[in-house]
Amino acid sequence: MTVTKHIGEGFANGELYDVLKQLQNMSLLTPTEVYYVSKGGNNTTGKSWENAFTTLTAAITAQRAMRADKPSAEQSVDTWIIMAPGLYEENITTFPFSTTILGLGVLGTDKSTEIHPAVGSCMAGTVSGLRMYNISFQSGTGTADTLDFDICNNVHIIGCEFYAGATNSNAAITTQNCGMSVFRNNRILSQSAFKYTYGMYFGGGADKYCIACDIDGNIITGLAATGTGIYIASNCTCSANGAPQTIIRNNRIALAGAGTGIDDNSDGCMVCDNYVMHASGTAYDYNASFACQNIANSSGTVTDEPNMT
Repeated sequence: MTVTKHIGEGFANGELYDVLKQLQNMSLLTPTEVYYVSKGGNNTTGKSWENAFTTLTAAITAQRAMRADKPSAEQSVDTWIIMAPGLYEENITTFPFSTTILGLGVLGTDKSTEIHPAVGSCMAGTVSGLRMYNISFQSGTGTADTLDFDICNNVHIIGCEFYAGATNSNAAITTQNCGMSVFRNNRILSQSAFKYTYGMYFGGGADKYCIACDIDGNIITGLAATGTGIYIASNCTCSANGAPQTIIRNNRIALAGAGTGIDDNSDGCMVCDNYVMHASGTAYDYNASFACQNIANSSGTVTDEPNMT
């Protein structure tokens, strides 16, 4: 893989280093396979910008076929999919394994890598071993989640942005069974009257988890009047042997009305160093035994929660 002078476009200070350091630690800076996606490609092999696939779906199909052709001992190959800036009107329902998807371009501008289907979720299904960076996701029409993952294991979503579609959407990111995953430095925003009911929603059920996850450094502002920034269901297991395994930290959440900033109904997460701004909502609902140094600003009145005095 060739690292060009443009690879840092769209990253805030420090984010690119974090991404590359993480990938280096995972031995991904020399991937086995690289596929390119560009609206200007000829949609053939995907092995160069000239021959780039014109859809992410085509790149995923090629990656899965390549992996299937390998002996089982070699199927955990390291793959990158690099996407040129552009609008990709796709609903992704089949996913690659052990793959990094990197969007080029500048988030928040018309020169970003944007996945924006006409209807429904950008991505929906079961996902494992996937890492996504610097991508803009916007739901299509309808109330579907922008990313709707039932099983979500060892998934990293870092430095991405999220927008509701042409109607209010349920959540930017939803999982029903999640483990060993990282949600870091994402921005859940609003650029219209349409907003999210939840920023991030971690569901649950029998033998379902949000375990050993890191929910860190996200900015969540695009919420409906009664929206919740980060929601953990009561039947979602986040602890083991009485000790919390998932941490919610360093997030900045602004409520539009009588919503809740962080709502951990499982009472099993560590909740530390978060900031919630609101006028008529609830900043935090969590197990105070696992929480420390959270800040709430209620119409200019600032408190620490749990109170340290």
